[in-house]
Amino acid sequence: MNNPTCAIESLSVFTPSAERPWNDLRIKHLFRRLSYGVSLKEMEVAKNNAPAQIVDALIDFAMLKPFPDAPEWVDWDFPVFEEKASTEEEREAMINEAIYGWLRTWIKDMKQHDVRGKLTMFWRNHFVTQLDAFYFPRYLYDYHQLLQKMALGNFKDFVHEMGKNTAMLLFLNGVESNKYEPNENYARELYELFSLGRDNGYTQTDIEETARALTGWNGFESWGKPITFVEANADKGQKTIFGQTGNWGYDDITEILFTQRKDQIAQFICQKIYIAFVNPQPNEAIISQLAETFKNNDWEIAPVLKQLFKSEHFFDEKNIGVQVKSPYELYLNFFKEVDYEIDDEQLDSLNYFTGMLGQELATPVDVAGWRGNRTWIDTARITGRWRTMGWTVYGVMDNQPDKLINLALTLSGGNTNDPALVTQKVMDYFLPNELHTPEIYERATEVFKVDIPSNYFEDGSWNLNWDTIPWQMTSLLQYLIKIPEFQLM
Repeated sequence: MNNPTCAIESLSVFTPSAERPWNDLRIKHLFRRLSYGVSLKEMEVAKNNAPAQIVDALIDFAMLKPFPDAPEWVDWDFPVFEEKASTEEEREAMINEAIYGWLRTWIKDMKQHDVRGKLTMFWRNHFVTQLDAFYFPRYLYDYHQLLQKMALGNFKDFVHEMGKNTAMLLFLNGVESNKYEPNENYARELYELFSLGRDNGYTQTDIEETARALTGWNGFESWGKPITFVEANADKGQKTIFGQTGNWGYDDITEILFTQRKDQIAQFICQKIYIAFVNPQPNEAIISQLAETFKNNDWEIAPVLKQLFKSEHFFDEKNIGVQVKSPYELYLNFFKEVDYEIDDEQLDSLNYFTGMLGQELATPVDVAGWRGNRTWIDTARITGRWRTMGWTVYGVMDNQPDKLINLALTLSGGNTNDPALVTQKVMDYFLPNELHTPEIYERATEVFKVDIPSNYFEDGSWNLNWDTIPWQMTSLLQYLIKIPEFQLM
C-alpha cells in the first residue's frame, strides 16, 4: 500500500490555513518529534513565527550548540588510572565514576540541547554499540562525541568515521580482524544495519571481501588509548566488491559503497528517519522524495530533516499522536513541559527508570538497537511507566511545587476560579490530541478538585492562588499519566 496513513503526500512547505492552522496541536507535534518536548516559552515564540522559520532555527541552532567540556580524564589510559589509585578497588571505582559521570553528562546534554540530543539518540540507535564491549571512559566519550558531531553532518563521513571508532572496533570485533583471519562482523552490519538494509544489494561474497579490506585496525598501545591502523596486519590482495576489483583498503570501501549503492543507501536511511520521526507506517512516496534530497545534497543530513519537518506531510493530523514515546521521550518531554530542573541524583534515577522500562542508554538490546514504538509497551512496562512517572510527579510537587502553580496559571490564561477550564488546558497540553470524550474531562475535573469541599467551587471562592494548587495539580497529573493517549506523541 503506497500511503497507509492517508496523510497528505507532499513535501511542499506547510503553509497554515483555516483548515490546517498553526496551532498548539502542531507546535507540540513538531517539538515532541524533533526534540524532547516543548516549554511554555517555546510555545509562545512558535505561535508568532512561521513553521518553516521555527524548523530552520531549531536545526541551525542544534548545529551550532557547544559540545560538553572534555572531562579531566579524557586522555587517561588504564596505566594512568592505576597510577592515580592506591588500590585496585579505588581504580575500579574511579573508572566506574568516570563512565557513569559521562552518562549523566550525556543525559544533561540531551535535556539542555534537546534537538541535537534527540538526533544523537537516533544515531546511537543506528550505529549501535554496547558499553560492556569497551568498558572504558575514553572509549565512551569518543563514541558519544562522534555521534554528537555527526548527528547533523554528512552521513558518508559519519559511516567512514564510525568504522574506525574504538568503541565500534571493540563491539563488532574489528580489532580482531587481520589479513590472516578477517572478521566479518563489522562488514556484515555495515551493509545490513548501517547503510543498505537486510538483503538489499549485497552478497555474502561482498561481505567476505569487504572484511578483508577492513583489516588492520588492531594497533593497541595500551587499554584506553584509541585503536590505530597497523599496515602489516592489513590484507593487500585483490578484492572484488560490488563488481569492482582492486587492492581495496578501508578508505576505498566508503567510496565504493556510496558510489555503487547510493540509491539503496538513500532509501534505507530515509525510511529509517521517517519511521523514527514521522510514522511507524512508512510512506514510500515521501521516503523516495527524501532519498532524492539526500543524494542531491551529497549525503548531508540537515537538508533532509529540514525538508521533512517543514512539510505538509509531517504536519498532517494523521501523523500526530501515532507514535509511542520511548522511555527517554516520556521523561524528558515531561521535564521540559513542566520546566523541571533535575540534579545528579535525579539523573541517576532517570537512567534507572528508563533502563527498567527497556531503554538503558549504555546498552541497547542488541546490535539492531531498540525496536521502538509498540515494543515499548507491554503489560509489565505499562505498569512500570505508571509507577515511575507517578514517583516523578510526586518529586515535582515535593521539590519544585512552584512549577505546577505556574503551569496551571499559564495554561489557563491567568488566575481563574473555573476548575474545569484548568483541567482541560492541562490535559490538552500534555496529550498529543484533544480528547473527544467529555466524560474523561469531567472525571479529571473531579480528580483535580481532590477533597476540597464543593461549595468553594460553587460560590467561586476557589482560585489558583490557593496553597492547595500543587497537590491538586499532582492529583490531576497522576490521573493523566494513566490515560493511554499520554503514552503517545
